[in-house]
Amino acid sequence: MKRIEKIYQQLFYNFNEMSLDQLLKVQGNTAQEIADQLEMERSNVSFELNNLVRSKKVMKIKMFPVRYIPLEIVESAFNQKWNNELMEVNELQELIGQQKRVSQTISTNPLELMIGAKGSLKKAVSQAKAAVFYPPHGLHMLLLGPTGSGKSLFANRIYQFSIYSKILKPGTPFITFNCADYYNNPQLLLSQLFGHKKGTFTGANDDKAGLVEHANEGILFMDEIHRLPPEGQEMLFYFIDSGMYNRLGETEHKRTAKVLFICATTENPSSVLLKTFLRRIPMTIHIPSLEERSLKEKVQLTTFLLGKEAERLQKNLNVHIDVYNALIHSAKLGNVGQLKSNVQLVCAHGFLNNLDREDVVELTVRDLPDEMKQEWISSSKNIERSKMISEYVNITTIISPIIEDETTKIDDELSFNLYNLIEEKVEILNKEGLTKKEINQYILTDIHLHVRSFFNQKAYHNYHLLKFVEDDVIQLTKQLKEVAEQELNCKFDRRFIYFLSMHIDAFLKRGKHIDVLNTQETDEIRNTHVKEYQVAMIFKDQIQQDFKLIVPEVEVIYFTMLIHSIKSLEETKRVGIVVATHGNSMANSMVEVATELLGHTPIVAVDMPLTVSPSEIIECLTTKIKQVDEGEGVLMLVDMGSLAMLESKLQQKTGINIKTISHVTTSMVLDAVRKVNYLNLNLHAIYDSVKKDFVELLVRQPISSGKKKALVSICTTGSGTAKKLKEILTTITQKATDDSIKIITVSSIKLANRIKEIEKEYEILATVGTKNPKISAPHISLEVLIEGEGEKVIQQAITTGDTSMPNGLNGQHIIVRELCEDSLKKYLVFLNPYHIIEILMEWLEVVQDELEVMLNNSTMIKVIMHTAFAFERVIKQNPIAFTEEEEINDKLLKAYKITEKTLKPYEEKLGLNISGDEKRFIATIFAEEL
Repeated sequence: MKRIEKIYQQLFYNFNEMSLDQLLKVQGNTAQEIADQLEMERSNVSFELNNLVRSKKVMKIKMFPVRYIPLEIVESAFNQKWNNELMEVNELQELIGQQKRVSQTISTNPLELMIGAKGSLKKAVSQAKAAVFYPPHGLHMLLLGPTGSGKSLFANRIYQFSIYSKILKPGTPFITFNCADYYNNPQLLLSQLFGHKKGTFTGANDDKAGLVEHANEGILFMDEIHRLPPEGQEMLFYFIDSGMYNRLGETEHKRTAKVLFICATTENPSSVLLKTFLRRIPMTIHIPSLEERSLKEKVQLTTFLLGKEAERLQKNLNVHIDVYNALIHSAKLGNVGQLKSNVQLVCAHGFLNNLDREDVVELTVRDLPDEMKQEWISSSKNIERSKMISEYVNITTIISPIIEDETTKIDDELSFNLYNLIEEKVEILNKEGLTKKEINQYILTDIHLHVRSFFNQKAYHNYHLLKFVEDDVIQLTKQLKEVAEQELNCKFDRRFIYFLSMHIDAFLKRGKHIDVLNTQETDEIRNTHVKEYQVAMIFKDQIQQDFKLIVPEVEVIYFTMLIHSIKSLEETKRVGIVVATHGNSMANSMVEVATELLGHTPIVAVDMPLTVSPSEIIECLTTKIKQVDEGEGVLMLVDMGSLAMLESKLQQKTGINIKTISHVTTSMVLDAVRKVNYLNLNLHAIYDSVKKDFVELLVRQPISSGKKKALVSICTTGSGTAKKLKEILTTITQKATDDSIKIITVSSIKLANRIKEIEKEYEILATVGTKNPKISAPHISLEVLIEGEGEKVIQQAITTGDTSMPNGLNGQHIIVRELCEDSLKKYLVFLNPYHIIEILMEWLEVVQDELEVMLNNSTMIKVIMHTAFAFERVIKQNPIAFTEEEEINDKLLKAYKITEKTLKPYEEKLGLNISGDEKRFIATIFAEEL
């Protein structure tokens, strides 16, 4: 690779995952920074960077020292294209609001060119035209539609149509703003929209123009408008009414601008937007989901997206009609965004299978992802569907690369070339001596990870997910391979290094892990794979030692699962499931729901009409059990105990291990399928787990008395405490159940007589408060309630012993929120108490992961109260000084470092920096928990 290419690649890599806000902060790299990274002479790097500026590939930021940033990164972050002259600016902020200059004139009606313009989009196109032409300056619009339906694209087409119709001049601004980015910070939101005056708040070092000012004479597209808080909506409708605004911090000057607003939301606007704001947006346009589109439009959309992939490949695609069928009729297809994702997956598979062909990539059923392939294979309507599709495409359709102009261009987040990366990785893995099957397995895992995360989580700039990991991770993984082989008394091949290094590298890069397993699942994994868990603990210690960071427990669980998966990579055995019920369709309904929600698994339904004889039942079950057996046994879920009695006979007849659970429900089937698909448990482990969760629950449930249900709040004196306690209990009940539960307040003085009266009319689920009435229902003292355990007991009582419910609800920390809100509403002057609690609750989740502790409610309340007031004191410029002569031990030092590190992003979000002394106060609270 040439020197200039290495420098550009490094520059691109440094910024490819940054958000717009991050780019605006760092502004680019200096020549010295790139020289240090690549170990080159600064003068050589500077020479090549300036060559890249001259070749229109890199922008120069004329600061001191001068900084550089790839033009491709800037265009992607700003969602705009730049003219060739604009390659040097004083700072990136100058680019906000600059014109799109790819095409100064538009010769074809952009709205009419959209797929469905004369079909499902006909009404939307007509409404958009009417809104654009409405005198004197057009009507503000609200676009409604599900995620991925194409609202952003439609807004862009309205802008292009306005230029085409000469309503707007070529080059007038089209600005996109996502309201979700500033949901928790009204001050920053106000600054982004309307700008601010120098010195208005911490970090406001210069005067700044807002998006309204940049969008003057053009269009401002506000995505996810439902995330705009009421304050923001009020700011906007004042501007819409008057055309006037102030920058934040200005009191004397009234500024004016003429802006057409296009807003978009996935929610019901009447329930998420102020009525006063909605009245200012007179034109509501519905953008149909993919489901609402005709078959012809779905075929056209699929063809267009395949053409986009052909453009990237620079090859023709030879697409079989079965691929069209599978893509269009995928059961889980919800929107155009997901169709785009599936098209890319199929093309990536096809490309990998056609690497030896230079002219064309053939796409057949073998190139479908497993999940889509299974759906296609199992569908009984394929012949009928293919016949319908054949009206629009041939049995084999040749698709050539699409050459686009501005009117046919779609928002294309995947602007990098995935296929070049696949070629590079195949070449490297070939050199490592892997078989073709192993290479495909490794690369397809990467492709799925990349495309799914890209479209489902909108990780728009995650271009290097497929990049190989760093050398230090590879070296560590080789050491861990030796440890695992010694501890588990087995031999691993090279795949161990590839899979484990990829996982460790991903963990190091992503920082905070997103925990998708609950406590029960982690316990099952820990108890089922004891040896692998012990090895994973050794991995944890080594990673912590080498990289000086904390590895949370959930990551140890993932290592456990990974080690086990690599051990049994060649084994595809899973527990089979047979759902058998009396009647005509109950079992089938349960299985359909489970497979639709959780994907393909070895499961069959047996519906048994009451007229069927016992011998026929046994024959049918024998056939079905053999059908789903993969060598790990079969779990039978049945509706009556009589079927459970057949277990030993069926086991003798089939020679297959069978376990049976009675009283099957849809929830039980879902739980069993989830455990087979995702936890990789054996038959006995799944049987024990499902039985524990459901059968013991049924035995435990009390018989309903038929009375109305109530919680009793007991208070000595003082209406204030009683009122607050009632509010807390009301919130807990609303979160736990939809049933009506009465909250009854009783004075402890009259408790004995009053409780007897209540028991006559109500079934008392629990009592809460200062005195225990000593009845059969559980009693929770105020102290226990505030600590957090009481909340779980109440939820458990409400949900009649369903232990899975409290775990989910406890994460919402109802007591913490209620008590903190109550105090902060009274005493905070500048900060919004609701927003600061949300921010600090999120922060505490991070802290708990880092400290590897679970904080009780009392500690959480203490930390939230102190930190909220610490932020408030920053605004007042009155921080507290730490004067205590306390010895700085290891626990306090650890707590302080974690406090400082984890608070930093939230300080940046609020634009407020807490002093070191304040952080030491907070750290002392955490240190007590270590």
